[in-house]
Amino acid sequence: MISLLIVDDISSTRENLQKLLSFEDDIEVVGTAADGREGLEAAHRLQPDIVLTDVNMPLMDGIQLTETLASELPTSPVIIMSVQGERDYLRRAMQAGAREFLIKPFSHDELVAAIRRVYQLEQKKGTFIAKSMPVQPAAPVAPRSSPPAEIILVFSGKGGVGKTLIATNLAVALADQSGGRVALVDLDLQFGDIGVMLNLDHSRSITELVDGTGGLDADSVAEVLASGPGGVKVLLAPISPELADLVTAEHIRLLMAELRRSFDYVIVDSSTHLTEFNLEVIEIAQRVLVVTALTIPAIKDAKLTLKVLESLSVDPETTLLVVNRVDGYADFNRESIEQSLRVPVAVQIPHDPKTVGDAITRGAPFVTMHPDSEVSRAMRELVARITPEQVAAGTPEPSADRKKRKGIFGR
Repeated sequence: MISLLIVDDISSTRENLQKLLSFEDDIEVVGTAADGREGLEAAHRLQPDIVLTDVNMPLMDGIQLTETLASELPTSPVIIMSVQGERDYLRRAMQAGAREFLIKPFSHDELVAAIRRVYQLEQKKGTFIAKSMPVQPAAPVAPRSSPPAEIILVFSGKGGVGKTLIATNLAVALADQSGGRVALVDLDLQFGDIGVMLNLDHSRSITELVDGTGGLDADSVAEVLASGPGGVKVLLAPISPELADLVTAEHIRLLMAELRRSFDYVIVDSSTHLTEFNLEVIEIAQRVLVVTALTIPAIKDAKLTLKVLESLSVDPETTLLVVNRVDGYADFNRESIEQSLRVPVAVQIPHDPKTVGDAITRGAPFVTMHPDSEVSRAMRELVARITPEQVAAGTPEPSADRKKRKGIFGR
């Protein structure tokens, strides 16, 4: 039986939920509470498998209750209910430690499925085993020796400009030059190519974390990450396009939060569309690399991308314009691009089809295969533009106030 505690300040809601769940043979409502404080006391007394709580309540709201339970009673995971569908409530709930978020009104099937899903996931994680074990004094938590990772999004409004090639080589060069822990995430969920570019085994991907068979904690994420060149850890896109539907924006939020705790840098290779996933990463990224090429369509799409970033209140100082495949035969040069886009070009990647083609064919980064080539030197220059002064010697450190923006959901 799944023991459940219901916390809601509206008595009719508590009664209706009890009636709905009374038809389920594997779920037992062991208690109810009318506010957060009463719910906290009941949770300590009843030790339920799951706490189902509303957000808006007197004395102690659902977010505060969730935070307190996560600290004091981690063996009773929380499902939050709310009539508020705004992303801010969802984000706050998940940051507080909630396992699910149900938006009222929800159906009987949605409620039962959420309860069973949370219970099964917590069972696999061994959450409930601790209930039958003697309580041990908590060990002191060692202070984190390094700040959360910097998230660097590599984006282009047009395909075929070498975005993935830049992301993969940037990750390897960054790991080599900084000596830090680098994660590379393929967020082109339908047609991601990072696995092919780095010749990696595609047996495990992001879907392992979101299909209900695993979690999004540090251990689960570590098991799914593939080992790439130079010590880079890689999270691959789904092996088949239809599996991309399993991934939600909330999965991406939780994943980014977990990766930030475990790495120094997280490079995200996105799709060419402004999907909800990309917007989520844009909101939390410390750097956005806009990749373009010396063609009219690519420059047009770069201009549109920069306008979108401006409308999202992204600090221009956090955006770097990268021009790929630069040669002396193009109709455009650096000055004309900067005049057209009204932003400076951070780095130009030279056109070197032989070096790049050889690396792609062999499934290896060109920065390691051909470290003395012009393209490799350009990638090291890009690393110097995004790393702090103590890592890339002689390179100005980015402004400390790097995120003067109100966010895509705060406008």
